[in-house]
Amino acid sequence: MIKMKSIAIVLGILMGLFLIAFFGTDVIMKIIVGHGNEVQVPLLIGEDYEVARKNCRNMKLYIEQNELVHDENIEKGKIISQKPNPGIMTKKYRTISVVLSNGPEMVRIPYLDNLSIVQAKLKLENAGLFIGEKVFRYSDEVAKGKVIYSQPLADELIPKKSEVEVIVSLGKYTTSSGDDNKWKDLLGD
Repeated sequence: MIKMKSIAIVLGILMGLFLIAFFGTDVIMKIIVGHGNEVQVPLLIGEDYEVARKNCRNMKLYIEQNELVHDENIEKGKIISQKPNPGIMTKKYRTISVVLSNGPEMVRIPYLDNLSIVQAKLKLENAGLFIGEKVFRYSDEVAKGKVIYSQPLADELIPKKSEVEVIVSLGKYTTSSGDDNKWKDLLGD
């Protein structure tokens, strides 16, 4: 009976020492490794790059632009994505890599003057644009059914996939032009 009691006491002491060593090692490792030098990674997505850089500097983190990409929905200078992800704990002075938006891709409006509506549509599509509203006006200089000019004007930069309005000639104005079918000839649709 005394032998059993002694074995139980020894086992209890060994179990206690094991628990102290297990949890004590964890605490000691946190002290050695510097657990207090950790910060939570902030959410940078959608923020302006310069604002994010200042906020990270205050948290003793660095920020690095990893990539610059065009994005139709996110304005130029805003952060699209980040690594490491927000919310995780990380060491101070770590670098957060970000992908930055360069805004929508910009394209030049081609010259559409004196082109038919079909030709203008093809030229716009080749430039990554779409034909928008068609406005019809009389013109003494431009033949009937041809583009007088575009709105915005040719050679301006606009976001890719935008619509461009075209002003189409009805030809010279005459007082006897009461033909209702004149529009059908010009639309080309």
